[in-house]
Amino acid sequence: MKRIDNGRVKFSYADDISALEQYYEKQYKMIKDGNTDLATLELVMLGNALDFIHIADESFSIKLDGSENSLYVFDEVLDALSRGIVQKNLFSENDGDIAAKAAAYLGFVIMANIGGKWEDTEDGTAVCVNGRNAYIGDFVSKRLMNGSELNSVNYYKSIKLVKQ
Repeated sequence: MKRIDNGRVKFSYADDISALEQYYEKQYKMIKDGNTDLATLELVMLGNALDFIHIADESFSIKLDGSENSLYVFDEVLDALSRGIVQKNLFSENDGDIAAKAAAYLGFVIMANIGGKWEDTEDGTAVCVNGRNAYIGDFVSKRLMNGSELNSVNYYKSIKLVKQ
């Protein structure tokens, strides 16, 4: 089926969360209706980020908004998730890969505030900023397994330095 979006992203990561949800739902409906060309890495990662925003709200009553400041509470959510993963009682298998959803949110924050784009590389999915790939999924997985030893705010700041 022919692409109806000409391959261009029709949203800005800096948009309001509700606007991004509306965009995602519209795209998802078109995919369900048969336009599978719209199922891009960009859309999958947006969906995962939005899922993580909902998980943080529903499970911890924490509102994530895509801002740089949200990374401080993002770390709190990761701490809680880390404890839940170790205890193996926080999430059911129906919740999907929580690390992938958390990584998508961190990538979402990077693109909303620094810029960049999602890349599918041989080494996995990354956010490309100024020609350098940041493997967000690796960072989040390590963060979840090693607790608060790693800090999302500092990781974000290191990527921001690449942009300058």
